[in-house]
Amino acid sequence: MEFINSLLELDPNHILFVLIIVFFVLETFINRPKSVGSKMNHLFQNFLFQVIVFAMGSLLAFIIITTYGWIDDYQLGLFNSVAVPYWMKIAAGVILLDFSDYWVHRWDHRFPLLWRQHRVHHSDTSMDASTSLRVYPTDLIFFTVGEMAISIIFGIDIMSMNIFLFILIPMLFLQHTNLNYPVWIDKVFGWFLMMPNYHKVHHEQDQFYTDSNYGTLLILWDKLFGTFKIKPVKEINYGLKEFIGSDKQSFLFQIRSPFMNIRPVDKES
Repeated sequence: MEFINSLLELDPNHILFVLIIVFFVLETFINRPKSVGSKMNHLFQNFLFQVIVFAMGSLLAFIIITTYGWIDDYQLGLFNSVAVPYWMKIAAGVILLDFSDYWVHRWDHRFPLLWRQHRVHHSDTSMDASTSLRVYPTDLIFFTVGEMAISIIFGIDIMSMNIFLFILIPMLFLQHTNLNYPVWIDKVFGWFLMMPNYHKVHHEQDQFYTDSNYGTLLILWDKLFGTFKIKPVKEINYGLKEFIGSDKQSFLFQIRSPFMNIRPVDKES
């Protein structure tokens, strides 16, 4: 338990920087892109979104710490009203946080105003691990508010959030990396986890596939609510057609795009 606590106390920003370096080196060494400079520019444009996230860190930390402080002080939520073993409360909390992210993600695709911010993440036509960094700041707040709402309803412990984030950060890099791995890994772990090959389907240009595979960690919700789809990775065209072009891939264009009336290009049915 002491070892787990020491891992959870690691600074998420330090973990993030290590993952950025590791995946950039692996993708460059294994895939050997024609232009390393172009790949570095892609990473730089995506990393600029994280600069804003770093600046928002205090706000997000305040929201999270204040919410869990209220839950603890006032014993809010279901788990504080009934006798539940601590380990079960923690495990259930992680699952429920993932459940919240699933629905927030679906709403991002369902409602036009939310899609305007979320489509920034989907606009990347050269998807690699750094695509996980391309998250619009308000979208991140939206996900956090959803997680805090479900935490209050069920009385989730902050330990569940720490474990959830500790698993989530590297998982996001894995889900977006353009590294290949053996198919048997999907068969072994894909029955309960949102594996990279499944999440990549979610980044297909065809709206039929874009509106699927919303799960963050668990594949359970997509299979339960009928939003799970598969497609061979080699056949996937990444991004959104209306964002094709180097000028539309820049950070400055992307950060303005939610306020622009960008009509979607007709997609395949």
